[in-house]
Amino acid sequence: MKRLRFSPIILAVALAQAGTQALAKGLDEIKPSPKAAEIEAADKNAEAPAAPAVDGLGPKVTPAPSPAPQNSEAHKEPQGEPVEEKPAPEPPSRAERFFTDNIEIGTAVHFVWASRPGSSWNSSGSGRQGSSDLFVNCNIPNETIGLRKSKNLKFKGTFRYSPVAVAGTLDGLPFRGVWEGYLGGVEGRLKTPWAKGMTAIAGVEAGLVFVYLEPTDEFETPKSAEANGGIVALHAGADWEIAPKISVGPKVYTSFGGFQLVQIGVGGTFAF
Repeated sequence: MKRLRFSPIILAVALAQAGTQALAKGLDEIKPSPKAAEIEAADKNAEAPAAPAVDGLGPKVTPAPSPAPQNSEAHKEPQGEPVEEKPAPEPPSRAERFFTDNIEIGTAVHFVWASRPGSSWNSSGSGRQGSSDLFVNCNIPNETIGLRKSKNLKFKGTFRYSPVAVAGTLDGLPFRGVWEGYLGGVEGRLKTPWAKGMTAIAGVEAGLVFVYLEPTDEFETPKSAEANGGIVALHAGADWEIAPKISVGPKVYTSFGGFQLVQIGVGGTFAF
C-alpha cells in the first residue's frame, strides 16, 4: 500500500476550518433568550424619539408649552407721586353747633280779615288783604321750663315778622297800606301718634304793630289813621315732614288788642 503524505499547508487549512466551525457553534449556543431580546428592544424604542404623524397616522405628539416671556415692566410696582395727607377738618364751633341744632326759619302766606277796635276803620274786602310772614324759631329745652325731656313734646321760642296789606275806609275816606307787626312768643309742638309725620302746633305771641297808610284820593292822611298799637296773637296748626328737616302745614292766627286780625293760611319751616 501507498503511504499518504500530508503537507503542512493542508494540515493548517484543515485546522483553521475546524476551529472556525467550532467557534460559530459556540456563539449560536450563547444567543440571548427571547425575553431579554424583548426588554432590550423596548429600551431602545423608549430612547428613540417618536416619529411625527404623517397624514394623521402614527402617535400624536403634543409639544410642551414654552414658558411665557416675563415682562419686567409689568412686574414693576407702580411708583406714583407721594400722596399728601389732608389735614383733618376743624370741628364746628360752639356757635355753629348751636345754630344747626336749634334754629329753624320759615314763611307763611295768609288771607287776612282786619279791623281796628275803637275807630271807624272798615275793611273794603277780605280778598284785597293778605300777609306774607317770615319767622325764626329756636329750641327751648324742656328742663328750663320745669318739664321732663321728651322726644314727642318740644317747645320753641318764636319771632315773627308779619306785614299785613290792608285796604279800607277811615271816617269815610279810602286808604290802603301796611300794618307791620313784630311779634315774639312761645310755641309748643307735639308729635301725634295717630298720624305719621304730623306735629300739632299751638302758641302765643305778643308784639307791636306799626301802621303805614296812604290815601287813595288827594287828601292828607289823618294821624289817627296811622296810630300804632300793641297786639296779642294766638295760633294753632300742624306740620307734616315732607323731607328731612323740612315741614309744611296749615296755620291759623287770631290777634286782638289794638288790632284785630284773623289770618288763615299755610306755612313751611326749614331746619339746618
